[in-house]
Amino acid sequence: MKLIVIVTEYPKATETFIYRDLLKFAEDGAEIELHHLAPFRTGQPLHRFAEPTRGWARYTPFLGGAAIGATLRALVTRPLVLAKAVAQIVRAYAREPKLCIKSLALVPKALAMAEHARGAGVHHVHAEFAGHPATVAWLMHRFDGPAYSVSCRAHDIFRTQFLLDAKLGEAAAVRTVSSFGRSFLEERLPALRGKPIHVIHSSVDLSHIAPVGDNPPAGPFRILFVGALEAKKGVQHLLQALAIADRRLGEWECELAGDGPLRETLLRQAEALGISGRLRFHGAMDFEAVAAAYAHASVCVAPSVIGPGGRQEGIPNVMIEALAFGKPAISTPISGIPELIEDGVSGLLVPPGDAEALAAALLRIYGDPMLARSLGQAGRAVVEQRFDLNRNAARQMALFAGEVAAVPSSSREAAPQCTAPRSA
Repeated sequence: MKLIVIVTEYPKATETFIYRDLLKFAEDGAEIELHHLAPFRTGQPLHRFAEPTRGWARYTPFLGGAAIGATLRALVTRPLVLAKAVAQIVRAYAREPKLCIKSLALVPKALAMAEHARGAGVHHVHAEFAGHPATVAWLMHRFDGPAYSVSCRAHDIFRTQFLLDAKLGEAAAVRTVSSFGRSFLEERLPALRGKPIHVIHSSVDLSHIAPVGDNPPAGPFRILFVGALEAKKGVQHLLQALAIADRRLGEWECELAGDGPLRETLLRQAEALGISGRLRFHGAMDFEAVAAAYAHASVCVAPSVIGPGGRQEGIPNVMIEALAFGKPAISTPISGIPELIEDGVSGLLVPPGDAEALAAALLRIYGDPMLARSLGQAGRAVVEQRFDLNRNAARQMALFAGEVAAVPSSSREAAPQCTAPRSA
């Protein structure tokens, strides 16, 4: 199978889950082209394990010869189809002019990619995220590109649902990474209610992650946060919780692996709380370094919240990784997180934004090594059952091949009973 996978940015350090999938698809026989819509990110490192994807990366300039030529040919040969697609975008994003302009700017690129796909004998196009990648896949299909599928994850469906009825409705297959996401789409997009939406969780390669076992018996109590330093991650609440618990956690230290727009704000907050000496802001780290941090952690924390504009997690991949390493994890019951972490069984869940509750959870892990061990063991078992790369990549490949029966959608996990923000 010749497969085009579309992403917005490449490389992107936080999208390890996509690169793992691609490597597995290639291992299973797919010939892959990875098309990134934005220019190559020269300042962004590529994880060592994902280095093979560099050879698959393709970029079509917005105003390059291919895009201009494809647009002129479409204007001559299929003007009504082009006009209809443009009008549909304008109507859908009438109340979001920035998204409208960005989406219209993708049209020439999509036309060129459709011509390329036809000439290269591409069998299937897969859009990673329901935003711009799905817009391009949809436009490609309108201009005789291959059948396409879409992975819906988090902010790409939570922030706005404009144009999703068309992009997902015309897709050969739609996948969400959580039952929560599927229920969200079914509730807000009535046109999709008769269409199968397949829940295939993001995955980790368990063949390369051995559970560490008991937490480090000696040394300080190590708290690990991995992720972007942005509002939806709730890092400010973790710092507040650490200041509340402080000396009751013994000789603790907290490592933060990741970078983002709130870095300086968080540094100032830590200084004001008097805990800056116990924090280490590492910035972006490659996966091998993060894996070592997981191995030495006493507890992993993802204090996720619903951020500005409805931005929130799907299921944090860092929590899947933490559980794969057999580490006790603390998070919040928003979005699809309860599909990974059952409170008191495979981790601990605290109300989002509640620093007191988060401090209590940290103290509970610190003071009860038997609980920490049992949570870690149960978490690893959950990942083995539902978040294993081999099993879930095979399910995605079946979707790409049109073998929908191989990916049942009738057995539904219970979606968590928490409310996502509504958008028009």
